[in-house]
Amino acid sequence: MRKKKKKLNKVRLIFAIVVLIGLILIVKGIMGFVLSNKEPKDISLLLDNELVKVKNEIIKEKDTIYLSKDDIENLFDSSIYYNAAEKELITTFNKHIALLKIDERFMVVNDSNAELSNPMIEKNGKVYLPFSEMGIVYDLEFEYSESTKKLIADSTNKAKSQALTLKKYNMKNNPSIFSSTVEKVEHGEYVSIVEDTNKKYFKVRTAKGNIGYIKKKRLSEPEKLRDDWNEEKQEYAVIKEASDISKKYSEAKLESEKQNVVIPMFFNVEKGGEILDKTGSGSAEYTAYTEWAKEHNVQIWASLENNIDVSKLLMTYTDRNKVINELYKKLVEHQFSGVNINFKKIDDVNSFNRFIIELTPRLKELGIKVAVTKNEYIDSAKLEKVVHLVIE
Repeated sequence: MRKKKKKLNKVRLIFAIVVLIGLILIVKGIMGFVLSNKEPKDISLLLDNELVKVKNEIIKEKDTIYLSKDDIENLFDSSIYYNAAEKELITTFNKHIALLKIDERFMVVNDSNAELSNPMIEKNGKVYLPFSEMGIVYDLEFEYSESTKKLIADSTNKAKSQALTLKKYNMKNNPSIFSSTVEKVEHGEYVSIVEDTNKKYFKVRTAKGNIGYIKKKRLSEPEKLRDDWNEEKQEYAVIKEASDISKKYSEAKLESEKQNVVIPMFFNVEKGGEILDKTGSGSAEYTAYTEWAKEHNVQIWASLENNIDVSKLLMTYTDRNKVINELYKKLVEHQFSGVNINFKKIDDVNSFNRFIIELTPRLKELGIKVAVTKNEYIDSAKLEKVVHLVIE
């Protein structure tokens, strides 16, 4: 009798423990769901499925989300430049350069105007950019969830897939039915696939910007919207002995493991920003040189040199843009694969750096490479992060 009673008490104890654990899990799930769905006070930025810490408040005015210049500098453009006197800002990213001015409802992107619903502003002594309208500059696509106050930004050069929910589901914060609920997802909603690292679950993101786990069997077959795109890194071999079209370039030894490059001195920047063309295009000598390069898969990167001070050429954005446009036209005209900036006279290093920073995205857009010849004036550590090659 005692044994039966003892066994019964043990069963009751186990049952009580199971009930208690179940109640704890239910309360935990309810609390997690309540907390995750509590309306936030501040706007947050979800960048490529990661919540980003920002230095300054994210502002929403009308339908535009603003990010401070300091946060843009930290996240996207370490070389961002603001001219307080002119109230204009220059920002570069990948293949884009943009010019914005305080209170003007347009920006100049790669020398073409783009309308803005709301302009760049100053607030509390800080400059704020209309970030949600600048996807074309930073290669981003945006969504905004009013209920969670999240600006969702996805890089357009990263892979993206989505799936459709096949029935209502409580999205979990971990790949387990016992974990807390992040969001109740309705039937027929699209979710973005974040990761496929679990046999039974997908890590997903909802339209509200919440990230959690949903069982694979509750979702349709994922649909791929785009693949990853990364520019392939290339090693270059500069064949200096073949960079003079008047010498015996055809006898130069080419490398088989690298992209061979020659850099003839073809351009000179003159007073006023005009580019002097020294190619001699149309001559038999020039034709023979370009045909040799094509036959041997040798890229021609025209060298640009100067004979006047940088401060007289590149002091302002307008000055630099004039030279960039002139050079752009020459490179396209001759179909050169790249350009090497080989300035001997650099009296203003900051203006020179800005020239390289602003030139590179314009040429990247065309697939044209940019190199810089190193000298005592050049900040190699800074520029090697921008250009394709720094030449010793």
